[in-house]
Amino acid sequence: MERRTSNEGMLMDNAASSRPVSSFETADQGPAAVRQSNRYADVVTLTVTEPSRPVGRAESNRLQAGDRAFHDWYRFVLSFPPHLVRGYAARFGLGPEQTVLDPFCGTGTTLVECKKLGIHGVGLEPNPLAHFASAVKVDWAASGRALMGYADTVAALAARTFAAQGVEDVDLPLFAERNGACAALRRLPEEQARLLLRNSISPLPLHRTLVLLDAIDKCGASRERRHGRLALAKALVQRIGNLKFGPEVGVGKAKQDAPVLSAWLQNMRAMAGDLDEHQSDARARVLPADSRAVGDVLEPASVDAVITSPPYPNEKDYTRTVRLESVILGFIRSKQELRALKQRLVRSNTRGVYKPTPTTWKWRPTPRSGRFRKPSSGGDWSSARPPASSASILASPSCTSAACAATWRPCGRP
Repeated sequence: MERRTSNEGMLMDNAASSRPVSSFETADQGPAAVRQSNRYADVVTLTVTEPSRPVGRAESNRLQAGDRAFHDWYRFVLSFPPHLVRGYAARFGLGPEQTVLDPFCGTGTTLVECKKLGIHGVGLEPNPLAHFASAVKVDWAASGRALMGYADTVAALAARTFAAQGVEDVDLPLFAERNGACAALRRLPEEQARLLLRNSISPLPLHRTLVLLDAIDKCGASRERRHGRLALAKALVQRIGNLKFGPEVGVGKAKQDAPVLSAWLQNMRAMAGDLDEHQSDARARVLPADSRAVGDVLEPASVDAVITSPPYPNEKDYTRTVRLESVILGFIRSKQELRALKQRLVRSNTRGVYKPTPTTWKWRPTPRSGRFRKPSSGGDWSSARPPASSASILASPSCTSAACAATWRPCGRP
């Protein structure tokens, strides 16, 4: 197949070829936009372009003020921005009668923007938290007034419970000490708590979050509860928890207290305003499916274009990025469920994916410079099957020097 790149940065394939084509840009270039000839799309031009207006790298990957409606309900850190989807849709000449597929849907940037443009969309996403977020973000059937009525009912119920327990919601750290007097703070079940990053949420905000979650689930209809849960997921990441992103998720300084109810209400008001201001007849579906099995869930010739941002080909664990909200909202309840989810995802690492063997051996490498014992907090190589021979010679994972070849032997201590 002939492939050429024009001076405008447009990647094109010879239309005479019958072989399906696909291409994804690197993370530095942004998401890929694909139109191709196969059983799902009958257009043969593949185009990857940059936005028509030159922008700086930081600006090009930032959510612009005019794009916050629906997109800002909940987003992955480093999600690609909606204006790229608009640019690709315009280049393709996509209209209301056409359908865009995002096989790596994530939190729904492509689907939401297509819906705003009046273009039908379908997304595939096996991560339950991300699938939930995308599905709620393209569900515009609720009215803003009804959603705020539900939010007020939930807030009143949660506030009464907070008051009865002496843990009224606050916005100012000045009052945190007074509100720490509740003796019996609620906690997650032990098995779920072990799934969280250590200190990712402090005890008092966690207690309020669980009380609010109960109120969300007790009030309103199913659609309203789903919006309420997504508003809580965003509040957990941005206001309630102790997370920090740079760009990988980590844990920052622990907050003794944090606003819960007020942060949730702020998100609900934003949702209600977006629902009142925007309407669209475009269909949007989010399927809990794997992109590698697209033929199992989509009909032939049902897609006109593909706009997507595939997973980064590095050691990124996407289940870790959404761990706090996934566990608290009940999408992951045990280590077994977490491991099963990791096994289903497209991934570039195997950390915590596969069960250890029934017999786990600890090893003490003996380098030529003297004996040493690997710290227990190190990498995956501390637990492994014993080699065929105790005299097997391997390179120590903690040292790349040729002089540090080690003889691995079973360690007598745990």
